[in-house]
Amino acid sequence: MAGLTRKEFLVLGGKAALGLAAASFFDFLRLYGREYRDFVGDVLQSAEVRKIHERIRQNKQRHIEKIQAFLRQPSVSSWNMGIRECAEMLMGYFKELGCQHVQLVETGGHPGVVAYYEASPKKKTVARYFMYDTQPFVKERWSVDPLSAELRPMGPFPLVVMARGAINSKGPLRAFLNALETILEVTGTLPLNIVFCCDGEEEQGSPHFHKVVEAAMPWLKRCSALLNPDPSQTMTGEVNMSLGNKGIASVELECHGAHWGRGPQVRPIHSSMKAILDSPVWRLVQALASMVDATGNRILIEGYYDPIRPPNEEEEALIQTLLRRFPDRVLNLIRREPDNVQVFANDWTPEQALRHLMFDTTLNIDGLWAGYTGPGMATILPEKAAVKLDSRLVPNQSIDQAISLIRRHLDKHGFSDIQLTKIGGGDEWSQTSVNAPPVQAVLAVYRHYGIEPAILPRSPGSSPQAQFTRPPLNLPAAGGGLGHGGRAHSDDEYFVIEGTDKVGGLVECEQSMVDILYAYAYWPKS
Repeated sequence: MAGLTRKEFLVLGGKAALGLAAASFFDFLRLYGREYRDFVGDVLQSAEVRKIHERIRQNKQRHIEKIQAFLRQPSVSSWNMGIRECAEMLMGYFKELGCQHVQLVETGGHPGVVAYYEASPKKKTVARYFMYDTQPFVKERWSVDPLSAELRPMGPFPLVVMARGAINSKGPLRAFLNALETILEVTGTLPLNIVFCCDGEEEQGSPHFHKVVEAAMPWLKRCSALLNPDPSQTMTGEVNMSLGNKGIASVELECHGAHWGRGPQVRPIHSSMKAILDSPVWRLVQALASMVDATGNRILIEGYYDPIRPPNEEEEALIQTLLRRFPDRVLNLIRREPDNVQVFANDWTPEQALRHLMFDTTLNIDGLWAGYTGPGMATILPEKAAVKLDSRLVPNQSIDQAISLIRRHLDKHGFSDIQLTKIGGGDEWSQTSVNAPPVQAVLAVYRHYGIEPAILPRSPGSSPQAQFTRPPLNLPAAGGGLGHGGRAHSDDEYFVIEGTDKVGGLVECEQSMVDILYAYAYWPKS
């Protein structure tokens, strides 16, 4: 984007083709021909799928109990709490499913799991990503024990299961296995071959997940897609479907008096000595301030914006369609927590905020600490200070390049003594075309249920999806389904068991997972 202003950059992509983008392109996506609509209806209304749906209804109580059992097994990666036991539980699930290959992958960190179910060499093969680790929790802030997997009413929903990992992501993963087990009960086989790649460190940035992918590579090479059926409805029943995600570069910076050669060298010293000593804390603050403008919203690191490409034709079409057809949903999407957001940065309009959310990079302070952090005062001059930063990356940025630019900036501005440590793994940005067969199959299932999803170029969050969608695999990726959960990473995390007239419960969630598998298995052009 060298030579462009940020405003010019964010409106450039696809400008010459907006007529096509706003009209025929999305008219096709909405209608996509009678042959596709009839095909999806034929598959999902088949006697086989209807029988599977009915068996899911019959198995509901057993499926709830299996979800509860999985949630009661802790798997908090930052605490190293129950991780290996949870991996072993997953291995047991895969063996019960009938997977021909089940493997615990020792990564050097928390273990991963690889499993492979082959229905037939003639059938399509898909990859399925699992993350089985969860965030930590503060038990006292929850309405229930976070590991109790208690069933209770919540808000508009007659029944939810409340637990750490309920929606992110152990509840949906066990629901997916429930759906597969039901297919096997009814038919004796699956409509697809499936490669399961399970990550025990996603909440830590998936630093070793590449080893899981390497272990699964003999089967992944046979895959035509990464397909992740998951509950994706909002609390009001709408669906926002993302075609990829941003990447994330995470670093820790530390300014230490011993490395700087100034201020306290070994330990904190009495704060009265600030009259004659330099402060590593203030030095770190100055280094951080040099990286952004006075608002904190524009990055001043030289070259940081240069790799970013403008929105392409398809992305611009998606944005135009969102703004034209889903204006209320756009506002909910970009505010995310309406009770927690008053105005957008730089007083941007909703359209400007949407574009920055989709297409712009970030530099965010996750945490800054030095010396005493407890209640009251401790009058000290700390010998060191540290900060954790994350930067969300868009096409065509890369993690190593972003970190290199941060290091170069520090050195150039006289902060070469500040230590930089890379955190996390390889969560690069990922993208799939809306025309890709797995995406179209998921869209067809939504439309079969009368749901018109808002399609986003990417999620502003991050995941290791790029390890599937980039070389050497280059797989298209898609996910979605009925059902809802919320408060991931927060207190009282939940997954809906009994839904409403607009939001699917567990039965509808598992049925939609079956539908997505069958739609893609028999999709005519994949």
